[in-house]
Amino acid sequence: MLCFTIITEFLEHEKQKEIYQAKIEFFTNIAHEIRTPLTLIKLPLEKTISQSSHLPEIRENLMLMEKNTNRLVDLTNQLLDFRKTESNTFTLNFVKTNISELLEDIYTRFRPAAEQKKLNIRLQVPAIPLFAFVDTDAFNKIASNLFNNAIKYADSSVQIRLMPFNSEDKLFTIEIKNDGFLINHSLKDKIFEPFFRIKETEKEPGTGIGLPLARSLAELHSGVLELKNSDHNLNTFSLSLPIHQEKEFNLYDEKEIEQVSISGSNETIYEESTGPVILLVDDNKEITSFIGNELSAKYTVIQAYNGEEALAFLKEKVIDLVISDIMMPVMDGLELCRVIKTNVDYSHIPVVLLTAKNTLQSKIEGLEIGADVYIEKPFSLQHLQAQISSLLTNRSKIKEYFASSPLVHIKSMAHSKADEKFLHDLNEVIYQHLDNSELDIDKLAAFMNVSRPTLFRKIKAISNLTPHELVNLARLKKAAELLAKNEFKIYEVADMVGYHHQSNFARDFQRQFGMTPTEFMMKKRVANELR
Repeated sequence: MLCFTIITEFLEHEKQKEIYQAKIEFFTNIAHEIRTPLTLIKLPLEKTISQSSHLPEIRENLMLMEKNTNRLVDLTNQLLDFRKTESNTFTLNFVKTNISELLEDIYTRFRPAAEQKKLNIRLQVPAIPLFAFVDTDAFNKIASNLFNNAIKYADSSVQIRLMPFNSEDKLFTIEIKNDGFLINHSLKDKIFEPFFRIKETEKEPGTGIGLPLARSLAELHSGVLELKNSDHNLNTFSLSLPIHQEKEFNLYDEKEIEQVSISGSNETIYEESTGPVILLVDDNKEITSFIGNELSAKYTVIQAYNGEEALAFLKEKVIDLVISDIMMPVMDGLELCRVIKTNVDYSHIPVVLLTAKNTLQSKIEGLEIGADVYIEKPFSLQHLQAQISSLLTNRSKIKEYFASSPLVHIKSMAHSKADEKFLHDLNEVIYQHLDNSELDIDKLAAFMNVSRPTLFRKIKAISNLTPHELVNLARLKKAAELLAKNEFKIYEVADMVGYHHQSNFARDFQRQFGMTPTEFMMKKRVANELR
């Protein structure tokens, strides 16, 4: 009889475990499926809100829709994160972080919600900042869950405190208290079980996975998240994490810390604009169609549906910027980015990666292969547009600065290792033939061992100059370098860089740099005397 009871209990336990896993698997699959539709809701909604400023009532309704869209985004992220912690696939990167500053940022984000409920909310942190090694993304999730729960279930007050510490401490502790319904201490472990809800608060919105996720992430930090005995009729959650971890990354400058302490059939081209050309790569046609239409007012947008199609366009057209999803068939975005950044024909092109992966590790992977910007889905269209504008504007400023500054080296325009090598080799070839006034694009291409069209396209893209203009500019920059040494006469320098007439040299120098060779020499002499 005893044996039968044990077997029955075991089978019941296994059945419950199977049901639990099925539930988690179901919710995870649903979360994955709704991320793309959420993106397609969020992007046009954001645009409509920005256009509804003259319709207050409609704008208010749209803002409510946006709030709940963001809530859905948060829920899907929680489900996916929880699944990762359950399957041990959630990897953390422990980076030296200003915990005090991070807590203040989270507090600032949640304070409006507390004020809306007319709660008295307070954050206490020691005067000296605390630096500890945490995964900032995971820590944000832990603290956000605790802040959110404290505000959601409070009656009148919420207290958050980073406990006092000293240099010998191995742990730091954060306490979050609220005066809502007092959780019975007998439930101190039960509340951290997935999908468990207290009867007295089950009418409040929620999924029942926030606290389990927070505890799992705390344990991945080798820390502890627990409900302490009630203190003055307050619910008190205590989060204790190690200050140091076994594997650490220090991205802080110690001096900064001290200062703080004190293919063609699929081609879609939007040609409403003659601006910079953007190659948009994503296997979801609804997303590429929407983003393409939105960007077409300022840019010429070409559309491709995987990495191989994108490469075909790169071979045929002059592209100014690539926006690519990561998860695609045939060739994914990471491989496309790697090819672009290692191929000298395309290595100057900025790449923006879009992805549903929201882990620090995936961001590091994207940036390590040369991506210029990494944006998570669902993303803000305004954020994407700002990043595009920033990348293109900065590239343009670098080109202008190089062209107008006599002593700025050509390598200042490099944006990748492939660019650096190309510009170094190009500079060497030009300098070796400075006195050759017949150095043209055909000879330059032969010396560089590339085709004439490839050389023209690469030089034009990276410097906004033709090869002939770049050779002339290189001559003038070499002249400026020689003049700065104050060892040669102006006519000697002109002859050394391939000018047979000093008057032509003086004219070109002034046109390029806004001063005559004599004025440049005087300016350098004054600067040297002032040192």
